[in-house]
Amino acid sequence: MIKPMNKILFATDLTPNCQQAYDYAISLSMRFQATVYLLYIIEPLPENVEGRIKGLLGQHRWEDITHTKEGEVRKSLTGKRTSAHVMSDIQEFCKLVGVGNADSDLQSREIIISDGNIVETIIETAEKNQCDLIVMGAHKGLLHRNSIGDSIKGVMRESRVPVTVVPTDIEGK
Repeated sequence: MIKPMNKILFATDLTPNCQQAYDYAISLSMRFQATVYLLYIIEPLPENVEGRIKGLLGQHRWEDITHTKEGEVRKSLTGKRTSAHVMSDIQEFCKLVGVGNADSDLQSREIIISDGNIVETIIETAEKNQCDLIVMGAHKGLLHRNSIGDSIKGVMRESRVPVTVVPTDIEGK
């Protein structure tokens, strides 16, 4: 018997390869009326590199750049469309996949932007938010086949929460 899902963590690097995984996470969230946590992790630069950049740009300029990047990420995760457009898209998607109106409400979506080690941050975020599933997207690898990178392997190895890896749409369907 499949345990109901109340909270789903979708970890993304904001590349187009993650679109299939995002669609899958949203579909599951509508099906189970679950909360979706969108997680983007900014990997820290090695200390010596960050120190050099701060030295060249100055502390104030460095902080401006990092805040601007965080704002851009937040816009990418929330989209630039109005909530009416989003709800229209959700209803259209529900019709397409045959989900009834009662099941078509996207419960909520929370955006988390963090920095740190990718694997550790995904695991910690899933545990902290008591997620029932982690969804990640595979990437196009050598010769356009799906590839599972070190981050996904690390999450699968370390997580106590089930992990679903969604392949990218190779043929552009």
